[in-house]
Amino acid sequence: MPKLEIEKEIELGNEDYCIKQEYLICEDYKLFWVVPRNSAELTIIKVSSQSVPWDFYINLKLKERLNEECDQLCSYYQYEDGCIVWYQYINCSTLQDLLQHIEKLHKAEIVHGDLSPRSLILRTGCQALKIVDFSYSVDLRVQLDVFTLSGFRTIQILEGQKILANCSSPYQVDLFGIADLAHLLLFKEHLQVFWDGSLWKLSQNTSELKDGQLWNKFFVRILNANDESTVSILRELAAEMNGVFDTTFQSHLNKALWKVGKLISPGALLFQQDRQSSLSQIPA
Repeated sequence: MPKLEIEKEIELGNEDYCIKQEYLICEDYKLFWVVPRNSAELTIIKVSSQSVPWDFYINLKLKERLNEECDQLCSYYQYEDGCIVWYQYINCSTLQDLLQHIEKLHKAEIVHGDLSPRSLILRTGCQALKIVDFSYSVDLRVQLDVFTLSGFRTIQILEGQKILANCSSPYQVDLFGIADLAHLLLFKEHLQVFWDGSLWKLSQNTSELKDGQLWNKFFVRILNANDESTVSILRELAAEMNGVFDTTFQSHLNKALWKVGKLISPGALLFQQDRQSSLSQIPA
């Protein structure tokens, strides 16, 4: 494994990358911001002690099961004492794009399990959202009997919410993750729900929001999936939310993830693409 130092270069494939900043530090892996030598475009690498990272396995299975429907998620570099994963960018510039991306995962029988600020990258220069880090993901085609719902980080984040007791499918975990993320975007805090006798609903009032009626419908639908196919629900919601947070999605996400994400992971947001810009330029 090459030595990793901030402001030092490493070679991946035929490209040299300068390590700019730590993004996330976990027990058996780290994420770093890097930039190619001849480019100003920041991207992410994951450094792991595993010889074959789970992200690489998930990437292979997505390509195998979805064929042309699947974007390349990452590239993989193996060493004697571990590996490095380089994440590609996926253009998710709207909430609709995000719903469609999770729909693809579920079609491939994969649950992400950690749709949260720390697993999202926001590129402020070109309105691109990227899902990274599949450490909590599960391949239900081969792992159906070897995991528990409590192992998903989304479940850990929402611990104590009574709605979790009604989670009848691992796919619903990602629906809760999307709901929590949307709640962060709108209210700058994690999801809070209650049972009104027939449906799970938000504790927060959506009536004062722009498109408040549509948001209320969105949350009621995503929180009350029951035994329905999540692929169908995600497809339905993507069609319903077409245009919502379109040109302003980046701004909403930037504000919400900056306020919430910085409390979870100090590196949870991507700096402005102009590397001389300061953090104070990120909208409050």
